[in-house]
Amino acid sequence: MFQRIEKMRKQAFASVCVFGEDNDSSISGIWVWRGQDLAFKLSPDWQIDYESYDWKKLDPDAQETKDLVTQYFSWTGTDKQGRKFNQGKIFK
Repeated sequence: MFQRIEKMRKQAFASVCVFGEDNDSSISGIWVWRGQDLAFKLSPDWQIDYESYDWKKLDPDAQETKDLVTQYFSWTGTDKQGRKFNQGKIFK
């Protein structure tokens, strides 16, 4: 996915994490970009697999959001199923 969205580098930042072990893992992340809507809709090249993921707009004032951002930016914690952090990748 990161290869297809190379042109977004000047407009977006993400911290994406893999939680769990081999054959029992999940991928999730925090994405930040300009604007209020999903940036993926702006280019057909970016739309290849963005619908495979669940996107949720976060409330910047909520404590839950602040805790989640801290977790993803520091690469710690667990996912919703309790799987521990395994590895991460930064998109910038």
